[in-house]
Amino acid sequence: MGLMKLWQQPKQEISNIEVPHKSKGELFFSSLQNQLEKDLLFIRSQKDLGKEFFFSQVKISHGLISPKANTKDKDFKDGKSYLFMHIPGEAGFLIEPNINFELFHMYRASKVHQHLGNGNLDTPPAPFFILKSKSISEFKLIDENYVRVVENGKTLSVAQMSEMLLLLADSIK
Repeated sequence: MGLMKLWQQPKQEISNIEVPHKSKGELFFSSLQNQLEKDLLFIRSQKDLGKEFFFSQVKISHGLISPKANTKDKDFKDGKSYLFMHIPGEAGFLIEPNINFELFHMYRASKVHQHLGNGNLDTPPAPFFILKSKSISEFKLIDENYVRVVENGKTLSVAQMSEMLLLLADSIK
């Protein structure tokens, strides 16, 4: 009977119960970049591996790509975030979130730089990506520390996703 009384009481209006996904997604994305850089630094610091070792040549880059080809504003609000793992001699991995950072797409891609606009060489060249594949995998954001692989439902932490990317890069070479 107590439950019926509780049900009949007036309820407060709840608007937006959940914390916005975008801030959690941005945090996950920056954590993934930091973890990849830490993992690469650890691998490179191994004394028994030479300078010509594969992982000493792998590079991580990140930033925003503007849909406007000749923008001079470095803080474009409509830019798209990306994280790119450059694999020497091969196409690397491009990870790109959707606008709300709820879903992350991974592609095989090559990064190229090209000067755009009026031929002014004072501005740095804009990065472009040439996709070498359709989306290889999709990851759905769970929270700021975990994503779920859409294809098989497996859950990955930031560290596990970093390890997966490094293993994929090593298997390509």
